[in-house]
Amino acid sequence: MQQMLVGCAFCDAPPGTETGEAHTWGQDERVTHPICVGCATQTRPDPDERDHHACDSCGLVVDTNAALTRFRVELGHLEGPLQLCARCSPGGPATYWTRDLEEHLVAAPAE
Repeated sequence: MQQMLVGCAFCDAPPGTETGEAHTWGQDERVTHPICVGCATQTRPDPDERDHHACDSCGLVVDTNAALTRFRVELGHLEGPLQLCARCSPGGPATYWTRDLEEHLVAAPAE
C-alpha cells in the first residue's frame, strides 16, 4: 500500500501548501516526493571548476555529481533539475539518496 505524503518533503511547509513533484530514481524505480514553490525555485550557484557541482540549496561544492541527489521538478509551469546535498535535507529524501558526501567535499558555501 502506498502512503501519501502531504506538505513539502524538503522543508517544513505544512500540509495544504501548494506542491508539485520532484522525481529521482531509486534502485529500480522512479521515486516521487512533494515539493513546494520555495524549494523548487532555489538558485543554482555556478562553481568555478567544470567538473565541480554545487548544491542548489546551500552552495556546497563537490567533485562528483553522485555526491548530490538530483531531482526533476514539475510544479505548474516550473520544470527543471534541482541538485541537493544531504546536509540540506536532514532525514529527508536527499539524505536517503546521497552517497559519500564527506569524501567529495571541495568547498563549503561562503557565510
